[in-house]
Amino acid sequence: MRLQLRYFAAAGLLLLGLAAYGQNEARPESPEGFYFFSTDDVAHIRESAKTDWGGRIVASMRRSVDERLTHDMEVPTMEAGHGHFYVCPIHNVTFTFRWDHPTAHYCAACDREYRGVNRYNWGWVNFVHAHNLTFLTNCMYLYLATGESRYAEYIRDMLLDYSNMYPDYMVHNAWRKPSEAHSGKMFGQSLDESVWFSSAARAYVAVRGTLTGAQQRKIERDLFRQGADLLLRRRDGGNWQVWHNCGLTALAVALRDDGLIRVALDDPQCGYRTLMARHVYADGWWNEGSPIYHFYPLGAVVMTADAVRCRNIDLYDEQLYNMFASPVRGVYPDLTFPAHNDGWYGESLIAQAGLFEAAYARFRDPLFRDPLFRDVLAQCYRYVERGGGYALLNPERIAPASEPLRQESFRFEDAGFALLRSPEATVVLKYGPHGGGHGHPDKLSISVHDGRKELVSDFGTSAYGAPDYTKWYRKTLAHNTVTVDGRDQSETAGEFVAFESRPDGGMVAARADRAYPGVEMSRRLTLKGAGLSDRFVCRSDGTHRYDYVLLFNERPALNGKSLGAVLFGEEPYARIRNAERYAFKRGFVIRTGDAEVRIDASAPVEVFVGEASGIPPTNPGVKTVSGSEKRPVQPAYPVIVRMTGRAMTIDAQWKINP
Repeated sequence: MRLQLRYFAAAGLLLLGLAAYGQNEARPESPEGFYFFSTDDVAHIRESAKTDWGGRIVASMRRSVDERLTHDMEVPTMEAGHGHFYVCPIHNVTFTFRWDHPTAHYCAACDREYRGVNRYNWGWVNFVHAHNLTFLTNCMYLYLATGESRYAEYIRDMLLDYSNMYPDYMVHNAWRKPSEAHSGKMFGQSLDESVWFSSAARAYVAVRGTLTGAQQRKIERDLFRQGADLLLRRRDGGNWQVWHNCGLTALAVALRDDGLIRVALDDPQCGYRTLMARHVYADGWWNEGSPIYHFYPLGAVVMTADAVRCRNIDLYDEQLYNMFASPVRGVYPDLTFPAHNDGWYGESLIAQAGLFEAAYARFRDPLFRDPLFRDVLAQCYRYVERGGGYALLNPERIAPASEPLRQESFRFEDAGFALLRSPEATVVLKYGPHGGGHGHPDKLSISVHDGRKELVSDFGTSAYGAPDYTKWYRKTLAHNTVTVDGRDQSETAGEFVAFESRPDGGMVAARADRAYPGVEMSRRLTLKGAGLSDRFVCRSDGTHRYDYVLLFNERPALNGKSLGAVLFGEEPYARIRNAERYAFKRGFVIRTGDAEVRIDASAPVEVFVGEASGIPPTNPGVKTVSGSEKRPVQPAYPVIVRMTGRAMTIDAQWKINP
């Protein structure tokens, strides 16, 4: 009790909300006033289910539910660990989840099982809870779409099982140690707990009318109320708290508690409105600087907005609209995003089609009536078949676009990156804010895309439990920029210098004078058709070792003679394998199957070419390219141009698809 008192003493508004929250018997006149899906929503879902495309969505959900029913339906008795720990330590590949192998974890890349490792066993439990949540969500949509009672019964039975287990789960962290810091009961962190409750509460409310009073009281008292109590003790920032608030609003609707909604929305320290003002840039991006960490909190924001609609609270405002609209201008022609910061490689608008279906369904106010969201969906459905529960909210047919997306060069003023676009290529320069805990030390880094794929990449991140995460992907050397004296850049922001958009490309320039003490860095990119000019300049009063890096996705060839193998002795250079050394007085040429790059330097250079971790497997919990979580990490081929002195100037002239 003392912990709760200390925790809540800071905010009078929060205490006011909790006063209402604690009055369990306080209910509106009509319990039906608390819902997630309105009468119109349900009508639209049932109308969509009768269409050819909607029928395929329903059939897919049926198959998923039927498959889950072939396995043990008991809820795990053991608490879960961290899902990011459920990865092969060698290949970064997420283990293949198998229902009947809780202690034997298979890596498809190794073709072997890993046994006797607790954190893998605990990670397996994490995936069980996640699969159960998918089961609940699919049953919810199937019940809403068909009215078949068996789907309501499945939800009832699973939630009753969870309500039997949840009170006895210990509060623990990712290592299954008792802890209150960022911890959960079902999961090893409150973030996962809130995500789970956000959707489980929706499933419950959809079928609540089919349950007896005793069953409702059991689920609400032993599962949802206890979940709300835990999330109320978690005060955080960033995407964690956005999901905490989402979980609280969902639980508030399930518990029919307006006081809990007021806490989640209006707490002055970490309520919804405070976080939106703090973390959303004016240009629409979430401030963690990653597409994944934009759409991840955006999913929570949408679910929060949907939860409070039933209380006549409209959060579908201009700011939320811009969170959808702005990222559309940041994609490659294939609708994928550069994998900035802790972003999973391959994230795309395609993977977020469900959220755009929600946006299309909700933004009906005249202020926002434009074809953008429908056009985005039409582009997505050029690549994939329409699917997911959110799509059922829109009964109309959306035909695939007949032509690929074409956009002009664009600069995001606050997020701090620019895309130069021509009919032949897209080039990205990243220079802006660090991105907080998910930021990477990569000022003035670039990515180059030829319309089909990236030629040099920002690789984003591996699973957080993989060795490469801290030892490679979060290092300056693992980015297409300059590393000084073998050290990582400081956590800083670069500075915009100039930008110009032209029909055949454009120009962007930026500088970063605080990335390394005493070193001034600047980069200017000019794209014209298939030609790219890259000028990188470093200046200092002292002598430094400058490493200009390009990380190719295809093995490059140099027009010189190798001087033999080289073994880099220091981290992260030691993670570069099969390295060879070259020496050039000034210029040389790099060739791949998709590009020719002529490098001119201001002084003699050493050049190192090797192999390192490149495009990682994706996180199966994140919607990227299907199946990419099962392949091993792909190799990258670093070309390191080294110069020592007070200054460095590199001029790189690209011919893309020569």
